[in-house]
Amino acid sequence: MPVPAESIEQTLFTPRGNAMWDGLLRGSGVAGLVGILAAIFAGPLVAGLVGFVVVTVWVNGPLGIFMPATFEPILMLMGRLYPPPVIAATAIIGLMYVELLNYHLYAKALRARAFEPIRDHALVRRIVLPLFRRAPFLTVWLCSWSPLPYWSVRILAPLEGYSISRYLTATFLGRFPRFWFFATLGGLPVLQGKILPFTMLAVLLALLFIFAAPLWKSVRSLVARSAEVEHLSGVRVEAVQQGDAGQAEMAL
Repeated sequence: MPVPAESIEQTLFTPRGNAMWDGLLRGSGVAGLVGILAAIFAGPLVAGLVGFVVVTVWVNGPLGIFMPATFEPILMLMGRLYPPPVIAATAIIGLMYVELLNYHLYAKALRARAFEPIRDHALVRRIVLPLFRRAPFLTVWLCSWSPLPYWSVRILAPLEGYSISRYLTATFLGRFPRFWFFATLGGLPVLQGKILPFTMLAVLLALLFIFAAPLWKSVRSLVARSAEVEHLSGVRVEAVQQGDAGQAEMAL
């Protein structure tokens, strides 16, 4: 049974949600169509890159928090099959798309009532968010290339309402060289086998040595400031109570 032309036109041009979600949905459809056509007509090499983009979106999507350290071995494997710059560029295209989606999905979810205990927790409001506000761009950039958990800034950026353009820029500046590094690493035979885990461990320890001390100092400073604020609040409350008691005695 043929589908009426009016029905097709209505399906294609009816807005879906607000302008952002409508554009994201239509852009996804166009990107998917281009990927399918490329996989069919452009040959096996391009088809492999199309599949790699799909894997990139899946591994770094909203469920990526449950798949830590999954993407790096894929990058290393692809680095044996394609030039590392091509892999880095292809990965960053898929990542920018899915991080745009992640930002809005996490922002929507964090506004839900179910996440209110986490969103309003004293640790988040007094320590975690103030730490992020000190240098949000640097924090996103640092987590995007270092072993520090990137899922933390995926949550903190929309929770704080940080600019999405700056968030994506910091992510690009950190992720692109990271992707290039792992793609290059996968293509080096000297680092394969038993040497690679020791190399990664050495890089991790070096980064922790560099950044652990400043981070610990900032945390201690915020904790001390929070304790001082609580102490001053307690003193004020006690002074007010004593003042009320003195007025009551004078009235008697």
